[in-house]
Amino acid sequence: GVGESVEWHQDWSFYPHSNDDILAVGVCLDDMKEENGCLLVIPGSHKGPILDHHLDGHFAGAVTEEDFDDSAAEKVELKAGGISIHHVRALHGSLPNLSPNPRRLLLFQYCAGDSWPLAGGDWDGYVRSYLRGEPTNQPRVTSVPVRMPMPTSKRGGSIYETQTILGRSTFKSVKAAG
Repeated sequence: GVGESVEWHQDWSFYPHSNDDILAVGVCLDDMKEENGCLLVIPGSHKGPILDHHLDGHFAGAVTEEDFDDSAAEKVELKAGGISIHHVRALHGSLPNLSPNPRRLLLFQYCAGDSWPLAGGDWDGYVRSYLRGEPTNQPRVTSVPVRMPMPTSKRGGSIYETQTILGRSTFKSVKAAG
């Protein structure tokens, strides 16, 4: 009953790369239902624009555009052990946890081996995180929209902490639907 929502955002806004061949994979450690804050995703949004995630000139970790339309959002409800997969540019968020049950989620990001972070990176870290294939120092650069998460947030730490600068929640008025 105390879990905060995760506001609408695109993971791409946190870590843009030289190309967008990047996926987030969530492994549910608990059932993920509407009552305990399931994931919401806007289908097809990964093909759309990169929305602004800045407030007062600083990265806010959430969509800050006034005319943002989330009416096409779909709930992703899964049993413990289930997985969700979404593209790095997909618009998504999570409802607040209104239940006494946890909603723990283990997240992994997978990117193409030739997808390099635009904000820099180090070779040793890149090689250590490599899952399959051979590391390359030749990034593939594609024409994808990018907005850097700079200047950084006034509040660092987790996504929850970063989003506190918003001063409001998209999901505070959300009621559990039957």
